[in-house]
Amino acid sequence: MMMSTQTSERRSISRSPRPGRFVRATVFPFLWLSLMGCAYLGNPQAVLKEMTPNETLPLAWRMSGGEGAELYVLGAIQMGPISGWEYPVGMVAAFEESSALVVEVNIHESSPESVQQMIAHYGRLPHGQTLKGSLPPELWNLLSVTLAPTRIPLPDANRLRPWLLSNVIIMETLVQNDYFPEQGSAEEFIRRAGDRSIVPFESPAQQISFLGTLPKRVQELYLLETLKHYGDPKEGYVGRYVDAWRAGDERVLEDLTFEDFGEADTFAPFFKTMIYDRSARLGKELKSLLDAVQHSGESVFVVVAVSHMIGDRGVAAALKDQGYRVDRVERSDLRRVTPAAGGSDVPGP
Repeated sequence: MMMSTQTSERRSISRSPRPGRFVRATVFPFLWLSLMGCAYLGNPQAVLKEMTPNETLPLAWRMSGGEGAELYVLGAIQMGPISGWEYPVGMVAAFEESSALVVEVNIHESSPESVQQMIAHYGRLPHGQTLKGSLPPELWNLLSVTLAPTRIPLPDANRLRPWLLSNVIIMETLVQNDYFPEQGSAEEFIRRAGDRSIVPFESPAQQISFLGTLPKRVQELYLLETLKHYGDPKEGYVGRYVDAWRAGDERVLEDLTFEDFGEADTFAPFFKTMIYDRSARLGKELKSLLDAVQHSGESVFVVVAVSHMIGDRGVAAALKDQGYRVDRVERSDLRRVTPAAGGSDVPGP
């Protein structure tokens, strides 16, 4: 895997989101949802009062200790306002110093037409089958009530598999809150990549096939979680999650992500498949970068969904347990640029 010496070829990316479409090539649940969990009842973090509406101080980690690259890992959110997020100067400086950008998926590797074909193949029910006929009655009733006031027609929803319908519902909720996946963290840093290599952990085809082949029970739990927390755009869940991410509030993000794990009998398959197993795979990928001797001395900027980074079974904790150095980037360091030896700190805004 060439990073500093090989420039990836990538398509030009439009900066203008096109709101209002539900199923589209640029939307994948892991890119911008990554299993946010359930609602959290609490006050906005005090740090937000000092920030402009688009300013962010998100969670980030520095990782080292192997024979390979040093990593700067952004705990990402995959949605943003139409004008985009403002990332702190310390984080931008770390990106500028990096030789490569690593993301979970680079959707621009595949044409929009091929992605739409894959979504249709894995996301639509076979002819003659309906969602109503396959869901438990109580879940179908909840779905019917939830969709009634939305712009998502129930007959259209009845033709989709649960994982794709979950995606559609979340997309609608994001649009109602003026957020768009095209303005998420991964997309923003892909736009900034310049001549850096862009290294994805998996392809769009791999991700869509993973979602499309989820066990029936896991897909149903995915839909139930979505209806509980995204069914009412005015409920405020998206705003609370965004506030916690902007403030870098790890405790609140953990509460949001893992609270339903307490209902282990019900949601254990959901968490195992959608969060824990995937976090373990992502951790192995980062470990391989830390250990890759051919990348010794390089700095790599990594964008991974924040829900996979946090918690006792998250990537940060796992790599620290394996003996790597894993340091949380402090807010003060996010706000400033630390220059080379002999210089002086340049304060951020």
